[in-house]
Amino acid sequence: MDHTTTANGADGNLEVSTRAVESEIRDRTDPRQVLADRVAQLYRQMPIAIGPTFIAGAIATFELQGRWLKELVLIWWALVVVYTAAASLLLYAYYRNPDKVASAPQWLRWLGIAALGNGASWGLAGGVFFRSLSDEQQVFLAFLFAGMASVGIPVYAASWPIFALYAAGILAPFFYVLVTFGNRLFVEIALLVPPFYAINVVIAYRLTQG
Repeated sequence: MDHTTTANGADGNLEVSTRAVESEIRDRTDPRQVLADRVAQLYRQMPIAIGPTFIAGAIATFELQGRWLKELVLIWWALVVVYTAAASLLLYAYYRNPDKVASAPQWLRWLGIAALGNGASWGLAGGVFFRSLSDEQQVFLAFLFAGMASVGIPVYAASWPIFALYAAGILAPFFYVLVTFGNRLFVEIALLVPPFYAINVVIAYRLTQG
């Protein structure tokens, strides 16, 4: 048995394995690759944003329709449908893109715009509809906003600034409406909105750092 040949073969396999590990380490430490990986994670999570937004929008549209709000609610529902279609097309275009590493910053910007648009559509619902709703509908909308803001944590966990934009789009108009409503209870609830927002952003930030 030729022990020299065996040893040389083992050394060659070890060298190949070492090179593969070194290549993987370089890829992981390459800032462009790290960014591309985070963008890929964000786009993998996009269906979680698209699906619940469409379903929650449909439920809210059914619940909030009334004699005075029907046309406005339907206009808002159209915005939700537009977001759903645009986000789905963005997701499709991303997966069709052949060079996701070089174009990662651009895809991240598009995702940030989509997240802000999604959050702003919910904030618009709060700013326009809240004052005209019954007490039960106001409670329903408040819980819906809290739920939609919390959904953003797993969706945008790979980029806390995008989550911060998304949640601000939802909560900032709602906070303004609560403060200016003229009802002491709503003002007290409004005081809980900034800590709720800050806690969620901190959670998203810690997930990003982890």
